[in-house]
Amino acid sequence: MNHRPPPVNRLTSAALAFATLAAFATVPLARGEDDDGVPSAKATATDDAGRDRARIYRFDPVAEGLFPVTPREIKPGHVYCRHDASLGRWVWSKADAAGGLRYAMGEGTIQPARMFDLRGTEAERQRVLERRSPELARLFTIQGARPMLRLDATGRWGLGPTPSVSSVFDAATGERWEWHGDQPSRVVHSRGTRWQVADGHYVPAR
Repeated sequence: MNHRPPPVNRLTSAALAFATLAAFATVPLARGEDDDGVPSAKATATDDAGRDRARIYRFDPVAEGLFPVTPREIKPGHVYCRHDASLGRWVWSKADAAGGLRYAMGEGTIQPARMFDLRGTEAERQRVLERRSPELARLFTIQGARPMLRLDATGRWGLGPTPSVSSVFDAATGERWEWHGDQPSRVVHSRGTRWQVADGHYVPAR
């Protein structure tokens, strides 16, 4: 699960969305101008941080926070933040075709940057990136590959392996899923389907 970042070359349009997310992944975020926004640094904390547990939130790097969405705004395949009662904390989940939210994404989950329901124009994202991480804006690129984000043990998204397949480690069930097309495939081992994380690697659950 430990990967080296991709080679640096030229900042592409697809990489810009990813780089903007990456710039915020390790920096505590301030509240946006919209009163409904909450700092994304507490996205998976047990503290509600002003959020309504009955609502679903999207991450907005331009406004620097998490913002509520209505059920009609939820896009299939995109990643959102919700409260998981069984785990007692906020988690990241993937929307299905019916608008429901599946999985409680755990450490090592890998998702395409384009699946974070980003709002705003490319120019706005560029300004945000240059303001928050000028070195990343100057150096970072993913050319001819799909930008990916990887979830760390603290619930924050950072640079992921590229190229790579989209995958989910479900912290609620211990199951792993990979997408080699439109439909997910369960990852199994010789003793079953449940996994755990040990020293940054997936191992069969005991």
